[in-house]
Amino acid sequence: MPVYLITATDTRGKRDTHRVKAESAREACNELEEQGFVDITLHSDDAFAAATNLFPENKDVEEHLTAEDLVKMQYLSDFQQLLFTLRRAYWQSAWFYLLVIGVFAYRWYYKLGWFANPDDLDPIDIGVVVVMLWPLAISLWFTYLSPARKYKRLMQAFAWGHWDEVIDLCPTLVGKVPDYELACRHGVALAAQGEFDEGMKLVKPFEKDPDVPRWMYLGRLSELYEVVKDREQVIECHRLAYEAAPENPTAQLDYAYALLKYEENIPLAEQLMADAEQEQLSELLKFLLPYFKGILALHQGRSGDAVKLFHECQENLLPIAHSEPMLQLIVDYNRAYLAIALAEQGNAREAETLYDLVEPRLQALDSTLLMDRYAAAIRI
Repeated sequence: MPVYLITATDTRGKRDTHRVKAESAREACNELEEQGFVDITLHSDDAFAAATNLFPENKDVEEHLTAEDLVKMQYLSDFQQLLFTLRRAYWQSAWFYLLVIGVFAYRWYYKLGWFANPDDLDPIDIGVVVVMLWPLAISLWFTYLSPARKYKRLMQAFAWGHWDEVIDLCPTLVGKVPDYELACRHGVALAAQGEFDEGMKLVKPFEKDPDVPRWMYLGRLSELYEVVKDREQVIECHRLAYEAAPENPTAQLDYAYALLKYEENIPLAEQLMADAEQEQLSELLKFLLPYFKGILALHQGRSGDAVKLFHECQENLLPIAHSEPMLQLIVDYNRAYLAIALAEQGNAREAETLYDLVEPRLQALDSTLLMDRYAAAIRI
């Protein structure tokens, strides 16, 4: 069952972060509300919970990391991740490592003196040093050499349209990342390189997988159609995903975003966004709302409102996007739309500065809709 990370305040006024097992974010939040919790903050939405649920259950994570730790780790940079892991490793066995340090200091001072030659250390001293430095070695491996690091490389390549690299990396992560996740990434890369049928063969077997929610399967399927520019099928996938989970804010906003991107049925997109706002939104979805609303404002001819909304989205995402390739992609898309809005306002200089930042990614991903829209706006 999916696990949701939620921070809430109990009846005594104590605020804490919890792991809640539930079928949906709404159910998880309702469960806490029924227990008297208030001021609820949802950290993981349905998409995140469903994706992490595909990973095998890890008892070590539940034993050594609190729900609050997991929330803190979501958007850390590599160096911050290293420091966090290192601090946790030493803190959990603080008394043991204080004892080890004391033993080492005692032996060094009384046996060798403070300025002795390190070559005089015997195997016991070397063993003590190894014990002291072992958490550092483990933390370095986890941060820079683990499968999680390789998966981040895969996502970085995916977010930049480096399809050959995606195809090369996917087989190296078999058994370390859920098969469904790898199949979707690999399938999109193949489709982008003109092998749509081969890509579909990788993704299609998961259509009836009981562990993969239908709305999530259809959302990922839309990515194959998106890279081959089949807009009708992209929208159809999101429509079906929404019908499969009509009260799921992720499905609602994904459907709205598809309609907005292709300028199809804007009133429906606006209604879907309004419906999503009535649901319990995760922090990330709240951060993304100004982006969707900005595109809506742009399509409605309200470029001034769009500029404000895109700036708001940028302020929301920049502090957390540095470690997340897919959030960096949204940041660049947000900048591209902001450049369009500025160009439509007649602020060509600022628009060009922003567009120059994102043009390499737009070209790499062949984002012709955005590039054409900007070209038309800058000529006005």
